[in-house]
Amino acid sequence: MTADELRALWDAGKHDDHLREAKALALREPENVHAQLEAAFGHDRAGLEREALRYYERVSELGVPADRRRPFLVGYGSTLRNVGRADDAVAVLAQAIDDDPTYAPFTAFLALALADAGHLKAALATMLGCALDVAPPGAFDGYGRALGEYHRRLLEPTPS
Repeated sequence: MTADELRALWDAGKHDDHLREAKALALREPENVHAQLEAAFGHDRAGLEREALRYYERVSELGVPADRRRPFLVGYGSTLRNVGRADDAVAVLAQAIDDDPTYAPFTAFLALALADAGHLKAALATMLGCALDVAPPGAFDGYGRALGEYHRRLLEPTPS
């Protein structure tokens, strides 16, 4: 089975088949970055984050394909958070935002990682900023200005 066929299983919602086949292909072809990535995604979706982590790390070693960079970084960052490595997740996702600031999922997952890392004010500011950035005009029924001000206040340093 090829990585494209694996992706077709995923897209068809056949996630159990995807995981089984992705794991087999990744084992047969340890240098195939696409196979490793599909195995990471399959384990991640199945809630097997610890197993997914080794595939994500292998993809990182092999070099993330440019066309899969965004889902890789979201999955990797989320998995790091889910296995108790919130600070590592913050680092990965913050760097992703620095490199690609317009992709909202990076920001949303960063907010979750910040919360797990104990930075609740930063997490709230990040999520509120994300919501304000992606909301269509008028989505906050006239409260957008006020929410923008609250967002700015959350970003201010806390007085000591």
